[in-house]
Amino acid sequence: MAPVAFSHILLTPQTGLLCSEDGLHRFDLRLSAREQDRTPIISDSWYCKSCIAWSPHSNARNDQTADSTYVFAGGNSPVVSLLDLRAASGQSVQRYQPHSIGKVSSVSISGLDVSRDGRTLLASYENDQIYSFPVFRSASALQNPSFEEIESASNSSDTIYDLNCYVGHLNYQTFLKNARFAGQNDEFICTGSDSGCAWIFESNSGSVVSLVTADSCTCN
Repeated sequence: MAPVAFSHILLTPQTGLLCSEDGLHRFDLRLSAREQDRTPIISDSWYCKSCIAWSPHSNARNDQTADSTYVFAGGNSPVVSLLDLRAASGQSVQRYQPHSIGKVSSVSISGLDVSRDGRTLLASYENDQIYSFPVFRSASALQNPSFEEIESASNSSDTIYDLNCYVGHLNYQTFLKNARFAGQNDEFICTGSDSGCAWIFESNSGSVVSLVTADSCTCN
């Protein structure tokens, strides 16, 4: 049986990344299925459920093709990794994990987003809550840094923990509930819930500012 594909992103008009039970893979739309590279970027038992491109020089959410060098990826563990795609094996340059979730846990990533300014990572967890993380500990590392400055500011063995936690919604029944920054200045965070409501949080405080009935069953 072929592995399940969860999501994908485009890095250029022709190439992108596929998140699947078999890991994180590169694909090229100009190639046939037989010609695709079947070697996962990360080669272990880890499977990938969500990824998003990140660039220190542009908004990854609105312009994913601007810089395909870095990508956030997460799967069947609490850890999100920032990967450097210049390395064939997808070198991890930084790791992110909520304080409240242990290394061995039943949670997994269900969605990722990045703020407009590229400074904040947002991660939605299946069987848990939503968390935000600083991309790097040092804010100066994000002032149009070079690749060398990014590498010196990051430390793959040193985990960065969450800034805020957004609680109240239910994320158990479906596996790809995402969370997104919203508003002109990313002042809100939106997500779905097993209750059928869309939840809107204030990003700075974590307060619930609105509940919108979106479905009679589950809202993704």
